[in-house]
Amino acid sequence: MFQHQSADLRKHPSQVHDPRSDMSNGFLTSAGPLTEFTTELIQRLGSPADIAAEVARHLVRANLSGHDSHGVARLPQYVGQIDQGALSPAARPTVLTDAGAVAVMDAQRGFGQYSSAVALDWAMKRVAEHGVAAVSIRRSMHVGRLGEYSERAADKGLIAMITAGSVGEQVGGVGMPGARGRYFGTNPWSFGFPSTGDPVMFDGSMSTVAEGKVRLARATGKTLPPDCIVDPSGEPSQNPDDFYAGGALLPLGGDVAGHKGYGLALTSALLGGLSAVGDTDPTVLGAQVAGDGDARGRVSGMFVLVLDPATFAGDGYRELVDAASAGIKRAPARSAEAGPLLPGEPELRARAARSEAGIPLPDATWNDLVGLSERFDVTLPASA
Repeated sequence: MFQHQSADLRKHPSQVHDPRSDMSNGFLTSAGPLTEFTTELIQRLGSPADIAAEVARHLVRANLSGHDSHGVARLPQYVGQIDQGALSPAARPTVLTDAGAVAVMDAQRGFGQYSSAVALDWAMKRVAEHGVAAVSIRRSMHVGRLGEYSERAADKGLIAMITAGSVGEQVGGVGMPGARGRYFGTNPWSFGFPSTGDPVMFDGSMSTVAEGKVRLARATGKTLPPDCIVDPSGEPSQNPDDFYAGGALLPLGGDVAGHKGYGLALTSALLGGLSAVGDTDPTVLGAQVAGDGDARGRVSGMFVLVLDPATFAGDGYRELVDAASAGIKRAPARSAEAGPLLPGEPELRARAARSEAGIPLPDATWNDLVGLSERFDVTLPASA
């Protein structure tokens, strides 16, 4: 097991009752206090201040963007991985190969939010010299919300394509057409495109829903939409508990077009596998050690590609994106609907609303934070 300098990590949560955990509508806080709490907690886990700050900023920004499944609800998962020795909270990525416009990095089982940010920064610096830059990352843990990275690149006037994937027997939680069992992670893809205003940003998993959405549905006592999961026998289900009992997520496209989500999930893993050749101590991205059980055929990794549009098109690319976006927004709305939203627009709206009104935390998430605050002696975030 990974050894830590701080004895805080070996404490057990007390049963101290917090009356706010009884709130029927959960707990409402703002980004500042939640970021302070998360930063201090991650430092107590053994991370240096800069790593803790990056991870906390990423998690809280996911909450602000409306993606609570990738926000602070992930903290118990990370603590559990540290307890098991799978996640090394002080690890920093190293560069294994540097070929000018191309690099291979080893995340060394550190926080994926930090190693991914380091890889993106490397690519954005090299793209100024080469016009294009790519990084593949091995031995990464959970990388968080991919859209955070592509949006960050687009804000700098760059195009980004980012994917993180795994494939193999009993890997992740996603099944595939014609087979029973689990063979893929959710293997998301994200793209960011600069404009003269807000960037166009797509971020989506190659399952119908991400595992984090199933986790959130279970935590809030909700059922899932149809065609999202199957139970352990392979039968369709809307009960999130069936997934955790041994079921699987359905690939994007479901029964009709699941071959498309399956194909994109496989390509995600194979691009990430550019970093996996020769790796004698692999991980399954964001989860357990790949060597647990039979690791034959398991491939996992992250891939980051950054392009400078000026290298291809000179000036005017942002205006081209603007024109395409404006044409989409002019499309007539269906009756009783508000009209089309651009990819990335829901996150912008959620960010504006939650920055003003506060970030809602479900009871289950708040109770987890109460337990972590007691275990690691960190002051709980204040209410909004």
